[in-house]
Amino acid sequence: MFETTVIEATFTRTQRACDRPLRTASCIAFLVIATASGCDSKPTAKPKPPPPQVSVTEVSEATVPIIYPFSGTVQAVKYVDIIPRVTGYITERKFVEGSIVKKDQLLYVIDPRPFQAALDSAQADMTRSEAQLTLWTGEVKRYTDLAKQGAGSEQQKEEAVAKEAETKADIEQNKANLETAKLNLEYTNLAAPFEGRIQNTKRNIGQLVDAESTVLTSLVQIDPIYVEFKVTRNELFEMQEITSGKLTGKKVDISNIKFKVQLPNGKEYAYEGTLDYMSSEINPATDTLMLRGIIENPENKSNSESLISGQYVPVQVILGETPNSLLVPKAALVESQLGEQIYVVNNSNEVEIRDVTIGTLFQEQYVVTSGVKLGEKVIVEGTQKVRAGMTVNVIDEAGSKPEPSKPEPSKPEPSQPAPSQPAPSQPAPSQPAPSQPTGEKASGVTTPAKPAQASEAKS
Repeated sequence: MFETTVIEATFTRTQRACDRPLRTASCIAFLVIATASGCDSKPTAKPKPPPPQVSVTEVSEATVPIIYPFSGTVQAVKYVDIIPRVTGYITERKFVEGSIVKKDQLLYVIDPRPFQAALDSAQADMTRSEAQLTLWTGEVKRYTDLAKQGAGSEQQKEEAVAKEAETKADIEQNKANLETAKLNLEYTNLAAPFEGRIQNTKRNIGQLVDAESTVLTSLVQIDPIYVEFKVTRNELFEMQEITSGKLTGKKVDISNIKFKVQLPNGKEYAYEGTLDYMSSEINPATDTLMLRGIIENPENKSNSESLISGQYVPVQVILGETPNSLLVPKAALVESQLGEQIYVVNNSNEVEIRDVTIGTLFQEQYVVTSGVKLGEKVIVEGTQKVRAGMTVNVIDEAGSKPEPSKPEPSKPEPSQPAPSQPAPSQPAPSQPAPSQPTGEKASGVTTPAKPAQASEAKS
């Protein structure tokens, strides 16, 4: 029994001693393969993003008017208060408040009966005076004939002549009284002095009105209408330089200077106006000069006018025109800390940032006096996605087809594996190392067998 046990122990120790070199060799081979695989693999490069798409439009050319913007105020050409000329009670009102009334249209009626009576009385006085004149004219003739015959006294003749003259004077006075009575009777009918828009009434039927003091309503002439605005001394000097022909080569008279106004909804008014007055003095308090123009203001379909007296309107005074002006859309202009800039796409579809000088705004486009050329493509949409020197895909503003970009061809990476192929040095997770004994972890590094060491120590 003892010998059998010794032989088994010796065999086991010998077997483990033989297995140890094999396990060590397997570990060394695995480490060599893993190291070689790790040295051959390289990091995967990210693919380049496509060039950004931008919308562009070409720099255009046009004849642009020379426009000076101002802030104006609409003023009625005529504005009058309707005030009665006689005292009396209102018996009728002949208009609708806020409506358009024609010239000589009846507005109010004041009780005419007292004035008709005054007219009749003046007429009676006139008739009486005419009868007296007839009497005294006959007396003068009779006393004159008697005086020639020596039958009448000279005193009686002179008295008759005086009475005749006095009666003639009474007739003249009665004529004046009669005319005044007729006018007062006419004044009981209050009519519109001109065509315009009538305001609300301040006195109603049955109320007493006083002559030349009570305001019944107001009448405003609204077609045509005035637009007043003020210019500074410097602006006036520039305008005089232009109208004198020094800049454009053509003199312009004030009566030929046109202007346009803008409505509250931002749209341009359909009619052009003409300047008709310029003040001869500069206001020292504001250092401005007052200009005034007149413009049509017809009634529209909504029974109202587009321009209302007292309304604020932006005014654009047209002093001439400049041909061959370069224009870019408002969307192409970029405001930066360096000033006003425009992003230009060159023939290679690369972005260039240009510093530009901007002039006036004309039909939603800016006049560019320097920085770009006619026909160059400027970015109107997508400026926030690009920078100088970047290659872009161009989309015309009118269409949707992008122009092919011309990026530099990228060289393929030789060590870049296909996304679907695993790295060749990566072992399959389900295959254990062949030399790894059962029960030990597959860590890639083998540890010495502790039981074997214990057996060797016993022996």
